[in-house]
Amino acid sequence: MLILLYIACALAVLFVIFGFIALFAGPRGKGVSFVPTSRKRIETMLQLVGDVRGKRVVDLGSGDGRLVIAFASEGAEAHGYELNPVLVWLSRVRIILRGLQGRAHVHWGDYWRPDMSGFDIVVVYGFHSTMRELEKKLKRELSENALVLSNSFTFPTWVVAKEDGGIHMYRQGELSR
Repeated sequence: MLILLYIACALAVLFVIFGFIALFAGPRGKGVSFVPTSRKRIETMLQLVGDVRGKRVVDLGSGDGRLVIAFASEGAEAHGYELNPVLVWLSRVRIILRGLQGRAHVHWGDYWRPDMSGFDIVVVYGFHSTMRELEKKLKRELSENALVLSNSFTFPTWVVAKEDGGIHMYRQGELSR
């Protein structure tokens, strides 16, 4: 029994170490390190998209879940994809503490794999190195009426529909230049 306790403790330590390392290292060049979004930027995003009640929102690289929680609190069904297991765990705890189960979901995994066609709004904070590839994925998968919010960085060929304080909003039907 004592050996099982040691194994469990060792696994917990490895889990935490891996999570904190992943805070500062992007996943295989396809993501960015954890950068928390300020409350002001979250409010700007919510204002840019308007009423989100009944909408499906996804945050690509959801970090500690603050955007997922913000959109779910406004009535959206919000999902996040995050590679860092510590941040996924933290997000899920925050969702439970706010009573948002069923409306807010954080998935542990790579956001490059899931199909984004079921989402009305996509939120992303990606560096220049990821934006070209992500642009192709989203253009291919999103519906005609979908909105894309990018925090700080722009997509290489898309036309910005609205911009406020470094938040760029794109409409799927008006993307190409």
